Parts: sequence; C-alpha cells; structure tokens
Amino acid sequence: YVPERLRGFGVQERPYTMVLSMQQPADVSHNLQLVLQGFDKTALDCGHVVFAPTHLEGNVELAKHSGLEIDTKCGGVMVNSELMARTDIYVAGDTASYPDRVLGRRRMQSFDHSFHSGLLAGANMALTQRKAYNHLPVITSAGGPLDLDIVVLGDIDSNMEMYSIAQMEQSNSDSSEAVLHHWEKWQKGIVYYLRDRKVVGAMLINVTERTDDVRRLIRSGLKYRHRTEQGIPELEDAINLNFADPTCRHSSAKGVGLMRNPSGEKKA
Repeated sequence: YVPERLRGFGVQERPYTMVLSMQQPADVSHNLQLVLQGFDKTALDCGHVVFAPTHLEGNVELAKHSGLEIDTKCGGVMVNSELMARTDIYVAGDTASYPDRVLGRRRMQSFDHSFHSGLLAGANMALTQRKAYNHLPVITSAGGPLDLDIVVLGDIDSNMEMYSIAQMEQSNSDSSEAVLHHWEKWQKGIVYYLRDRKVVGAMLINVTERTDDVRRLIRSGLKYRHRTEQGIPELEDAINLNFADPTCRHSSAKGVGLMRNPSGEKKA
C-alpha cells in the first residue's frame, strides 16, 4: 500500500537491492555514486544520500571478550528482566536481548526502547530496589505528504495472520495523486498481527492516540475464539475506534483474505 502511494509522488524503489559502497562519480554534476547489488551489480549517481538503516547487528565484541552471554538467535547481550547481564553489569538499548513476559525474548531497535530501557537500567544501578522492564516500545514514522502517522508495536510480520479495521477516504477524482489500482486509500485504522489467534503486534495509522489502548490489548493476551464470514467481532470490539463505516480485511498467514464492510458486502 505505502510503496504504491509513494509511486504516485514519483518515488522510484529498488527492491531486493543493497548498497555495497560509495564512490566518486564520473559525472561531476553528481556528488556521489552508489554501487548496488541486486540481481545484477549496478551504479546509481546521486546528489544526496540519506541512510535509514534497519535490522542492524548489535556490536557485542567487547561483551563477548568479557565473557557475557550472547543471544545467538536475536543478537545482542542476554539480560534478565531487570536488564542485568551479570552482577552489577547492565545492558540497555539496541544491544540488549531481554525477556518480554508476553512476546518472549527480543531485541529492539528504536528510540523509545533505548530511552526507557536506559532510564530503567540507570535506576536499577543507582537504587537498591530493582524493577523489571515491562515497557512495550514503539517505532514511529511520520508519512509527510502521505498523511500517514504510523506507530508500530509488538511483533509484526507480513507472513502472520492479520486483521485490519480501517476508515477509508472518499474517492476524489480531482486528486493529483496517481490512481491506486489495487488499494483503497486509508484515512485511519489499525492492523492487528496474530500468532495462534492471539494479538502479538499492531500497526496504527493516523490513530496514534490509541497507542496505550493497543499496548494494554497486547499485554492482555487477547486470543479470539470465533471467526465468521462477516469478520472477527472480538477484535472489532476490543477497542472502540468510533469509525463511521469501517472496512475490515482478514488475511491468513499465507496472505489470503477478504475485505468487507460491516454489512458483510465483499469488496474486490
């Protein structure tokens, strides 16, 4: 959905491509040349480059040489719920692999996690009574001209079972944005990510004020029991979004699903 919206603004994407290196371009009218590796090795002349890396590996060399336990699955240094790796040694931020009481052991990369875990680690070092890290951190993104303010929390994966509740925008034939052939334009909504029918993550679009409600929902371990052709009432009623005419989509773990209105009318 988002890539197709971006294409409407003239943004070009290079999927399945990684940057190998930067070098001086032969064309002096550009500042940099990126060497790219996709299905083929190519070069791209650029005026400016903005790095927005994701899924970085934690730097654990010092911890490894110091004998601290390294999480081979999540990466990072293994800590307990109080962010302690060993007596009087605390780890916070991107490098900490910590246990979450609902979602299991995980390693997070976000400002929200770094701030709250660093705050707790410092307090646990300074105070005699240590507390557990129970914060469910978020990742935020402001969509700019897309008018999409996004908050992501918990476990999300496009291979999971998903259930979305959205308020769609009314079509505007005068819009300068390119036509979205396969998607309707979201005004606001929530996408729930489920594992074994239990809500383990969510993406909020233009309803960021409901972040704490979704946090509590994930922490509650809500697991739906009934599913009908009209949808999943337990998920639709979990948070009152006050949508006038919500459209819901249910996708199985294989990404096959159906979109509908509350009346049960199926949409193409």
